[in-house]
Amino acid sequence: MAEQVGQAGQAAAQPALEVLAEFGKEAAKVWGRVNIRINNPWVAAIGIGGIGAFYLANRYLTMKAIRQAVERRDPDNPDQPADPQVGLEAEVDSLLVPVIFYSQLGYQYFTSILNGPFLKACLQTELEKVGYKEPIDVSVEKWELPNLPEGRAGPLMGMMGEERVLGWLAELQISEKASIPSTAAGDSGIPEDASSVAGVSTVASWEDLEEKAERGRLPQQPPAQVTPTAQQAELQEGPLKGRRVRLLQHKDSPTAQTWLKAFSCLERGEAMLTRGGYQQGEGVEHLLEGLVLIEIVTFGVNTFLYDQSWLHLDKSKLNQLTSTQLQANPDSTTYLLIQALQLPYGHSRQQAINHGIDVILQHGETDPMYKHLAHIYCALGFTIWETTIQPAPALSAYASALMHKSDHLLTLFFTAVCSMGVSVPQAIRQFHHFIHTAPADHPWVPWAYYHLVILYGQQDPSVHRDRILHHYSMAQQADRNRLPGFNPVPSGLTDPARRVYEQVMVQPHK
Repeated sequence: MAEQVGQAGQAAAQPALEVLAEFGKEAAKVWGRVNIRINNPWVAAIGIGGIGAFYLANRYLTMKAIRQAVERRDPDNPDQPADPQVGLEAEVDSLLVPVIFYSQLGYQYFTSILNGPFLKACLQTELEKVGYKEPIDVSVEKWELPNLPEGRAGPLMGMMGEERVLGWLAELQISEKASIPSTAAGDSGIPEDASSVAGVSTVASWEDLEEKAERGRLPQQPPAQVTPTAQQAELQEGPLKGRRVRLLQHKDSPTAQTWLKAFSCLERGEAMLTRGGYQQGEGVEHLLEGLVLIEIVTFGVNTFLYDQSWLHLDKSKLNQLTSTQLQANPDSTTYLLIQALQLPYGHSRQQAINHGIDVILQHGETDPMYKHLAHIYCALGFTIWETTIQPAPALSAYASALMHKSDHLLTLFFTAVCSMGVSVPQAIRQFHHFIHTAPADHPWVPWAYYHLVILYGQQDPSVHRDRILHHYSMAQQADRNRLPGFNPVPSGLTDPARRVYEQVMVQPHK
């Protein structure tokens, strides 16, 4: 097999002198560099199955795969070399590959895909395409950056650089092979969207998405059959009974189904904790399951756990249980996460969530929290944004979330919001993608429509008059049709949208 792949690579190979000439021409303009180390964690690099042995037999294809995963070209300057660019030499032991930056822009792009499992997944996929199907480990070393301490990321670029990095990230499409196994379809009450793209964004234009939205939304999961037993169960006593009763008349709604399932998880967790005197921890996993289903990634998780109108748990007792469990097992991701999500925004919360993610990834799919990685990465991205107000690192966390679940609705929405301060066209595409993917009664849908009104108003309102009128009407309709228990969109968003709407209404229609 390796020989066949190698022969195919030789037949397709471009003359190395052309690449050498390009590399030599640009060598004097190098801004910085770093090395990527790739190895098979189970075997020696030059042994059977080692990445080094595969490289020796398939040099061109191996380097092509690495370039495909790492390099990015500026679409506005297609004749310029890739930035970052993979160098020509590679050490066989563990396959040490140099990556060259010709600008801080290339460096920033590389650090964006380096965060989380994104780069490793890309490399794994590209290597599989050329015949290497063994597992790999990926690390970086020997940073050479101007005025930056070794191994440390430099300051973020200005807004123009962030916009271009965001555009590059939006082009990333991870195939199904690269996608890390996500939560099974139906776990959230919302079916998987086969047309969704894993990565920061869909690459379809907003015109295409708008046209699809007009033709009709994606088919949703058929409503669950309501049997007398199920109806009776949903009317049982519990701290959330009133909320359950209000949603029963909307059981055909995918969003209502999801929230009813979430309430069941939350109440099950509450009952297990309180009846056991906060001595046994099985209920905490059910609490996290419920919080994931209702898409809570903010500091507001404390309201759901402790407020009298919600679960009204005893905070001191739950904290004591968490401390006891972590003393017995410091790598219990269930307790690491329930602890991290309750922290206020700041670097401590960010570090705590990052630590939980690291432990989950070390455990792999056997970890009970592995199926929730999309939600956890989303919480990380939101925390980064609230802490730093810097789009690039937050968007990188959101990209990791979408690798685990490409239609994770909260991540799609926050990605769009985060994009607003970077690129209006990107944000418009993101909001259209979210609206196209989400159920019509999802609580963030009216927010997305109002944001679109404002974003189109920031461009040329006279050109986008029809879109502004349409989206404003859809926003009002979605807000009126919200499910019981959901708050209306606040005036801080509706008032600016209304002003845009009123502005185009008084303008003569061209």
